[in-house]
Amino acid sequence: MRVTPVLLCAVGFAVPVAFSAHAEDVLLHPEPETILEIAKGFGSATLDKDNSGDPMVAGRMQGMKYVVYFYGCKDGRNCRSIQFSSGYTDEFPVERANEWNLKYRWIRAYSKEGSNFKMDVDFAGGITKANVEAQFATWESFVSDIKDFVAE
Repeated sequence: MRVTPVLLCAVGFAVPVAFSAHAEDVLLHPEPETILEIAKGFGSATLDKDNSGDPMVAGRMQGMKYVVYFYGCKDGRNCRSIQFSSGYTDEFPVERANEWNLKYRWIRAYSKEGSNFKMDVDFAGGITKANVEAQFATWESFVSDIKDFVAE
């Protein structure tokens, strides 16, 4: 079978069009309004600013308070990553944090004036909105584990 230049040319033009159709779904930076919209799909959420003036989303999932912090921002915009965070003021020794970290992969526990659970999401190179939604689903899937672990 002989491939003609016309066929190669047609394929060459079709491939970029197929990939560019999804380009608008890729987020190069975590846009606060988009993160808030996604957060509201998992429970109550509001948009605010942290002490540095960077955006932050405060919300609740299954009754647990959490915050999404934005990092690597320039003047509160074009941030490079987000971090899910939830903390408790009850005593939480470093041994308990280490126990959590050995058992669970995605969310890290820290011991500092109580317990702190954190999960980072990097936007380097861009990620899709669907992937950000999946990160929220991952965080939500651990809420009951966090509450049970702290209550032990």
